Formats: sequence, C-alpha cells, structure tokens
Amino acid sequence: MVTTKLSAEETGGALGITHFSAVLGERAPRHMHTLEDEIFIIEGGEVRLTVGDRTETVEGAGVLFLPRGVPHSYLVESETARFYVVTTPGGFERFFSQAGYPTGLGKSAPVGESWSVDRTVEFAESLGLGIIWGD
Repeated sequence: MVTTKLSAEETGGALGITHFSAVLGERAPRHMHTLEDEIFIIEGGEVRLTVGDRTETVEGAGVLFLPRGVPHSYLVESETARFYVVTTPGGFERFFSQAGYPTGLGKSAPVGESWSVDRTVEFAESLGLGIIWGD
C-alpha cells in the first residue's frame, strides 16, 4: 500500500513524502529520475537498494540518499517492509496517487494487465516528472 503523507501542493513544491507498506519481492526496476532527488527512510524490514554501482541492504532501519541523474532500484527482501520516500522538489508523489502504483511487481500480488514500463513512462512525462527506465 502506498500513502501520500505530504504533497507538493502542501509544501509549496518543496517536497513530497510517500509511505510504502511493501511485501516480499516488491521492487522498482533500475530507473533514473531527471528532476528529483529521493531519500529512502526505511523504518522496518529488509530493503536492498542499488544506487549507481553501489548496493546496500538496509535491515531494520536506515536512510539512503538517491540523487537525481543516478540510476537506482530497490527490492524488498523480507516478508514485509515499511519505508518513506521523500522527493525534492515535490511532485513525484503524484505518480503513485494518480498512476495507480503497481504493488504487484513482486510475487505477492499480480500487476494489472494495463501496467507496463511504456505506460509508466508516458504517465510520468504527462505529469512533468522525469523518469528514465533502464536495464
């Protein structure tokens, strides 16, 4: 489940905060933001994050900065995980609330047939968000 905690509209565009309650296998494939920096704040579970060429597994609690222009990905490696994603400037949180976040990228819940990387990129671009998917 994904919940917007603070939107760009509420912060004058400064940032957006989204909370994730994730399941085993949930992931974001390698991609890169062109407009926003991200901060992952892990509050429980085990999450493997790759930022550029560096991979770090956060168990329990931790914080990791994901700068714009650097390819990154994450994978939930525990049964459940809880984390916040702070984006600055704000606006990227609209991606989750308006696109319909595909929570089933892992094995626990199947992705709806309408979801695809191409559709995701198109939607992000329509919101003025910078996201580039990679391998």
